[in-house]
Amino acid sequence: MFPAVILGMIELHLVFRVPLNKTRPVIEALQVLAKNVRTETGCIGVEVCKTVGVPRSIYYYETWESEIALQRMVTSRHFSQLASLMELSVEPPECQFRFITDIRGLEFAAQIRGCQDNE
Repeated sequence: MFPAVILGMIELHLVFRVPLNKTRPVIEALQVLAKNVRTETGCIGVEVCKTVGVPRSIYYYETWESEIALQRMVTSRHFSQLASLMELSVEPPECQFRFITDIRGLEFAAQIRGCQDNE
């Protein structure tokens, strides 16, 4: 069974590129922030990760159930701490707020493939 998807939710995507000697401390700081924000009302989930292929890149994702919950977070101390960590990036960090208003499942692919099969 798949978890319910909340339409209207918003994802915060951050990508930091930090000096190699700063990778571990930044990840540890993000993990502390993630642990704290998980308890906030409206937070659906938080992830901190890096990839082996891009050793200086750190990925940080938050998912919020509504724009109101996200706005509360952006005006909080939490976001100020995130902004401070973004300043450690050796190039401008990538920051995106992704507003999710439509999610389609496998039936979407089946519908398209069915249309192509009829042509």
